[in-house]
Amino acid sequence: MSTFIQINKNTTIPTDTIRFIRPIGDEERTRIAERYGADSGEFNVSIQFGDKTTKLAIETVDQLREQGVSLVDIGGDRHVVAANIKSAKPFTAKDAAKIEGRGYNISREFKSRVETTAGTVLSDATPTQIMDRRARANQGGSQVAPQLVNG
Repeated sequence: MSTFIQINKNTTIPTDTIRFIRPIGDEERTRIAERYGADSGEFNVSIQFGDKTTKLAIETVDQLREQGVSLVDIGGDRHVVAANIKSAKPFTAKDAAKIEGRGYNISREFKSRVETTAGTVLSDATPTQIMDRRARANQGGSQVAPQLVNG
């Protein structure tokens, strides 16, 4: 597996600093183009780093995979570098209450808390699903999430 990815034709970033990668939809792409200029409309993914900064990239999720980076679909249209996943634990009602107590609004039902080298990410998938997908990704198999409802 590659430990770096090339984005935007001339930027190289280490994969261990990536918290998650998420595709940018048409509506968001339009907002970016309006805010930053016409050239911004070409971006396809947003990459969030461990320090919670983001960088936009013209590459797609599939193009990043083609660079030798194994990505795990954790649900919610977010992908985590497989090698960055350290553990996945159940996300409980008590965990949700703690987060909401700190002013965060939880609008989805999360099933797991995924610990990565670049920080914690909440997931719609169960801890078992996350670790199974991680194992498949590390073996070079498909990481695309099956329907999360079916497990």
